[in-house]
Amino acid sequence: NGLTVEGIVSRMVRLNDIGFVWDPVGEQWMENYGKLLSYFKKHGSTRVPFQYDADPGLGKWVSRQRESYKRSTLSKEQIRL
Repeated sequence: NGLTVEGIVSRMVRLNDIGFVWDPVGEQWMENYGKLLSYFKKHGSTRVPFQYDADPGLGKWVSRQRESYKRSTLSKEQIRL
């Protein structure tokens, strides 16, 4: 394809300059984790109702994280947080 290391680095820099997301799944996970932290600060618990009206996706996400934990599919970093 004729790309040089410098060409690849240049492309990566341009993508970074426009806020390119290299790990969209990881970024989405961190966004939801931040929402859970906010919920915890407000309610003193991480027991988000499955159908939480203020953020309908949060309760479902929390439920999926608990299931992922049981199946041992969460990363060590996710568990540590």
